[in-house]
Amino acid sequence: MIPRASLCVSVRGHLWRICAVVLLAIALLPASPVLAQDGDARPVTPAALAQQLAHGPRLRTGAVPDDLRLPPGVTRDQVAQMPDRTQYAVIDYKVEGDSVHATVQLRATQDVFISSAQPDRNFAGDAVMNLGWDPGQYNAMRALLQFDLSPLPANAQINSATFYAYQTYINPTYDTSPMAFRAQFMQQPWSEGSVTWNNANYLGGAALPLGDLPPAIGWITGGATDAVKAWDRGQPNYGLIITGDETPSNGRWRQLYTRTIPQFAPYILVNYTVNCDTQPPIASLDTLPKYVPSEFKVTWSAYDPDQPGCKASGVANYDVQYRINGGNWTGWKNQSSATSNHFKGWAPNAAYVELQARATDKAGNVGAWSPPVATTVDSESPVATIDPLPQFTPYSTFTVSWSGTDNLSGIAYYNVQFRKNDGVWTNLIVETTEKSFQITGGQQGDIYRFRAQAADNAGNVQAWPTDAQAVTTIFDHPVGYPLPFNPFIIKPTAAVTNTIPVKWSGFTPPNTTIVEYKVYYRYEPFGGTLGNWTLWNTYPGSQETDNFDYKSAGTGNGLYEFYVTAKNNLDEEQPFDPQHELTEPVVLDLNDQLEIWAYLPIMSEYNENQ
Repeated sequence: MIPRASLCVSVRGHLWRICAVVLLAIALLPASPVLAQDGDARPVTPAALAQQLAHGPRLRTGAVPDDLRLPPGVTRDQVAQMPDRTQYAVIDYKVEGDSVHATVQLRATQDVFISSAQPDRNFAGDAVMNLGWDPGQYNAMRALLQFDLSPLPANAQINSATFYAYQTYINPTYDTSPMAFRAQFMQQPWSEGSVTWNNANYLGGAALPLGDLPPAIGWITGGATDAVKAWDRGQPNYGLIITGDETPSNGRWRQLYTRTIPQFAPYILVNYTVNCDTQPPIASLDTLPKYVPSEFKVTWSAYDPDQPGCKASGVANYDVQYRINGGNWTGWKNQSSATSNHFKGWAPNAAYVELQARATDKAGNVGAWSPPVATTVDSESPVATIDPLPQFTPYSTFTVSWSGTDNLSGIAYYNVQFRKNDGVWTNLIVETTEKSFQITGGQQGDIYRFRAQAADNAGNVQAWPTDAQAVTTIFDHPVGYPLPFNPFIIKPTAAVTNTIPVKWSGFTPPNTTIVEYKVYYRYEPFGGTLGNWTLWNTYPGSQETDNFDYKSAGTGNGLYEFYVTAKNNLDEEQPFDPQHELTEPVVLDLNDQLEIWAYLPIMSEYNENQ
């Protein structure tokens, strides 16, 4: 019941009086059923609720103050017929099978405004709440409201809620535009009789839109479903702080009646449903891996049990919370119908993350929070690399190996690619836990490039390195080659004419030595046919020159071509392949048959693959 002292107040020099007769009349009205306080409501069965609603209080009229300043166009007789908005009342209800649908009027228990220009003044008991900006004595003005939700059963499913307040004054009077306003949940208790700008202005928390104040005298409405649902689901009901247009240059403000005038008091109409289902659902979350990447999927579900004679109403929505490293629980999903979502990047590397869920069924029963599931975030990718390879590999078959490191969850597998000569990157082995692989089929001069990629047990995958991490060239036999002749035409005037001086050289894989050379030649007489390659001689690796006695070979003037092969101490021998390897020509012209017209430069290309 409203404190009687609040019924005789003074507002801006206008005295509002409610006579003792009215006070007595209010005192003698039938008492409302005893209702639980906010937070103490109990679940009820549909049958019990229907009985309560059938005998619950209905709207009734209230006494009209003698000096009530009537709104424009409203008569005292009309006010006398208006219902009392300061009481709980059953507006309507309907029984449908195992469910009861009800609409009730919930009263304001506190309503007052605060002023920035009078930051220490309390305005309790005023007949109006001011909202907006008064360029005179108030400046910024904000309204504080709190409503009694205790008549709502604990298992009520809130379908809708609408806020009502009576607007009695508009400034400027010619203002024809709606004034948008917003509400914030108050974050701690406050007292109508002591609240001021200085002790309450900063108490607003999460915001929700309520609508606009139209530029007209009369009842204004706004959607209050979200606010009532939040309070019904357990958010502390400390009421709302409402803010309008506080732009000083606009000078816009509105006045709303408070509950000192029962016919024009703020109130909320709530429509709700109570089902026979009074048992809350039981929620659970799927177990998470020990380690997860920075983004990971969380899945949850719930079981809504049947009761004797009452089928479960089914899960309506879920709430999911998380906390990091044992901190405070934070809302993640609120009243969501989804059963999974991706947790994205809110936890740092190595953070210990816990999640819990609860479910609400279609009868409005809110379940307990599930046992938490936990995991550790591993947001850093592992690093894999190919072990170093020698510049030259002296075998056509060799082994490539790799290794890797990970900061937390450990390496799950490797992918390894290779690139041969100028080809494209090709998978060598994928998703393997092995750390080596044998390469076969390499040929002399083949260049192999390798790179590795690792994935850890949290699912992080290393990006492929842009460049090769290890390179080697197949060098599985020594290479011998003849040196150019100078001059390459031997004339009768040459210093030596009875033999052809031949020089050669060679190279072999590191840590090996050439132990043997074989020198071949072939001959084409002037005007004749080019002969076959013939072994001239075999030499120790230390010898790299000799004189070719063409007379002993049975040859004379013409073209000679020489080719050299080598063998090393590992018994690796250069294949005989003069078609693809270096040969050197020389011409023996002791009869001076050839006439040189011009010398052309010799252009050659060095191929590192040879």
